[in-house]
Formats: sequence, C-alpha cells, structure tokens
Amino acid sequence: MSFQDRRATERHNVYSSALLSIPRMKTVHSCGVRDLSQTGLGLRLNGLPLLPDEFNLSLDGFRSTLVCRLIWRDGDFVGVSFNLATPDG
Repeated sequence: MSFQDRRATERHNVYSSALLSIPRMKTVHSCGVRDLSQTGLGLRLNGLPLLPDEFNLSLDGFRSTLVCRLIWRDGDFVGVSFNLATPDG
C-alpha cells in the first residue's frame, strides 16, 4: 500500500521563517515554513501551544500579510490554507 498525497496543488519544500499574528492579540510569534503551494503551506510552530482556526501570517516582516485557516495539526506542525478574505485592520 503506497501513500497518496491528497493535495490538489503541487507543494514545494521551503525552509524559511515567518511571523504569525493572532487577531485581537498584540504578540507576534516566529514560526518556520516547511512547504508551500498556491493554496496553503506547512508550518512548524516553535512551541506555540494554542492556535485559532484563523490567523495572519507574514513571510516578509509584515510588508504583506496572508490570512490563513488551520486545516490540521500534529504537535508542533500544522497545515493551513490561504483565506481570500483580507486581514483585520
């Protein structure tokens, strides 16, 4: 029995850092990007214990922001999809 990847789009391995912000919270959390596709990405949370269903992520020091939706979590690793809505102000 072989593993079948359920992703609809191709992913690319990426090893970079990102900044995660949770709406209505003033703190920013550093995390690591593991893989990236057109529709989402995989993150290493670096010990962040709680994560809401929706949060903001920046790959460029908050010059731009992606609204992300949590799809799955396994310990310190999560998979997220990009939300087409704009982030809270």
